[in-house]
Amino acid sequence: MELRLAEVEYEKESREQTIERLTERLAERDRRLTGLDRELARQRRKTAEAEWRLESVKGRRWWRLGEALSAARRGPVALAGGLRAALRSTAPPAPPAQIEPPPAEPAAPLVEPAPASPLPDGPIARPELTAAVVLAPATAAVLRYEWRQLDGFGPDDWREKFETDPPDLLFVESVDTDLPLAELVDWCRERGIPTAFWDTGGPAGAAGLFDRVFATGAAAADRHRGALGADRVGELPFAAQPRLHHPIRVPDHGRYPVAFEGDTAAAEHMLPTAGKFGVHLRDPAAEPPLENLLTARKQYRVTLHAGDPRRAYELAAAGVPLVHAHETPPGLGPVVTDPEDTKAVLRALLFGPELRDRQAHLALREIHAGHTYGHRVTAVLDAFGRPDPAPARPAVSMLLPTCRPGQLAQAIEQAARQVWRPLQLVLILHGLDLDPAVVEEKARAAGVDDVVVLALDRSHSLGACLNLGIEAADGDLIGKMDDDELYGPHYVSDLIAAFSYTEADVVGKLAHYAYLESIGATLLRWPDHEHRYVRFLRGGALLARGGLLREYRFADLGQGEDTDLFRRLYEDGVLAYATDRFSFMTIRYSDPSRHTWRPADRQLMANARLFSYGMPEEHILY
Repeated sequence: MELRLAEVEYEKESREQTIERLTERLAERDRRLTGLDRELARQRRKTAEAEWRLESVKGRRWWRLGEALSAARRGPVALAGGLRAALRSTAPPAPPAQIEPPPAEPAAPLVEPAPASPLPDGPIARPELTAAVVLAPATAAVLRYEWRQLDGFGPDDWREKFETDPPDLLFVESVDTDLPLAELVDWCRERGIPTAFWDTGGPAGAAGLFDRVFATGAAAADRHRGALGADRVGELPFAAQPRLHHPIRVPDHGRYPVAFEGDTAAAEHMLPTAGKFGVHLRDPAAEPPLENLLTARKQYRVTLHAGDPRRAYELAAAGVPLVHAHETPPGLGPVVTDPEDTKAVLRALLFGPELRDRQAHLALREIHAGHTYGHRVTAVLDAFGRPDPAPARPAVSMLLPTCRPGQLAQAIEQAARQVWRPLQLVLILHGLDLDPAVVEEKARAAGVDDVVVLALDRSHSLGACLNLGIEAADGDLIGKMDDDELYGPHYVSDLIAAFSYTEADVVGKLAHYAYLESIGATLLRWPDHEHRYVRFLRGGALLARGGLLREYRFADLGQGEDTDLFRRLYEDGVLAYATDRFSFMTIRYSDPSRHTWRPADRQLMANARLFSYGMPEEHILY
């Protein structure tokens, strides 16, 4: 059933991609034909104009006199008649009829306008925290998902709005405003409401009024410390908003080679070289609306960046590989220092999809580790000694069933190596004659502090075993691992990040690497199914909201229990999201008895791409 669903999904995707390619080719052909028609019309017009000019010249008196004298050499008797004819006035030839080119079609822009990405309404991470804000539109757009935002007040009504809806925090950015900031700060101070000023590069003369001052860069923070003292000043860099800046695929994803964003004056050493790779420059003064910009950014395989650090965070969170003109926060892409360096890095990224995707994935991981606006708001609240009302770090329970004693040590290691904590391991011993206490001790020795071991006999189906595991699980999120597959240390943490930027209740892997022991080859299966919503996921690579699995549970089946689960979820409109292809790898051993699902190698290769020979764990499980 899983294979058939996968085939249908693959065929659908293939048809859609074929239609897109053919449509683009037809449009390009039409543009070329129209261009040829117009060029032919221009040549005809030039020819007609040249013939008219020649006839006009021949009709002039000096030309006709010359013709008469030339004729006299052949017959002197005719000279007098020829001269009389040459001296008579003649009407000039009529100009040629205007040869119009075919009606011009609308000029095809170099980059077609990107469709709009709808901006989500929520959710708000801290609905019980009200922040009165004075922000630039771009900042207001990203912070509105972090707290209940009170804005839109003016010099005449701010007091009334504050009295009606008292804020918990006043947060002001360094922007031009006609608000009486001193009065706002005094009003808040009288009521014990903390006030913060964020210097993002604009007018910062009012900073000293506020309880706390933050700056996006170290130099600005040092200036404020010199004026106000170190205890009132801190750094607060720009960041990314996962609700807006995320790697979910868009139409024409990666269609164009290179884009540039930022300050061109700061990129003189990279732009001339980048021009040879077809770089597209976006005019900051004519930037598209946010809804379109979010899509347009993902239509490039690589983006060059200079100057504005805000863009670096946003692009990295969108999964766009970056090349920087100057130093940026570490982990967001390479820095180039001269034209030759630019050429080498661009060639490597544009012609190396594995390098490109790996770099983008590492940068995305860096963003979610510490550079979202959720992290920034937490830092502001910490500076005031206020608790953060945002949801706590979710606890994860991983269900790991095994019926093979030889796989037990590897299975425990796959869970123990996860960097995410708190992590609970629910080990399900299915028909194994092992002491649960001994197994629990082995798991604790491997590094898992929270362990539950269930010993169940063979009369239980796999689905029934998993349901008992769900009942024993304490986590906010519940996932499933298989004992015959490999997981990188960031497998769980990468999946958790997807809950912050999708509407999905279950996330996991569909695109993934598979090693075939029989031929020593590593395949990339379902390569086009990354960072998109899907109908099903790998059964051994899923993570769901705990309430969802406690409600739906698994069917009482020995095989196909995960396929049945995703069928029911899809029918009920529950969204599933496939993340990246990294940190997870299936191993298909030559001995089929080592697997519960036993497709032939040819079945696996049918929907796969040969990646390499040998098992490149370091490339996949980083």
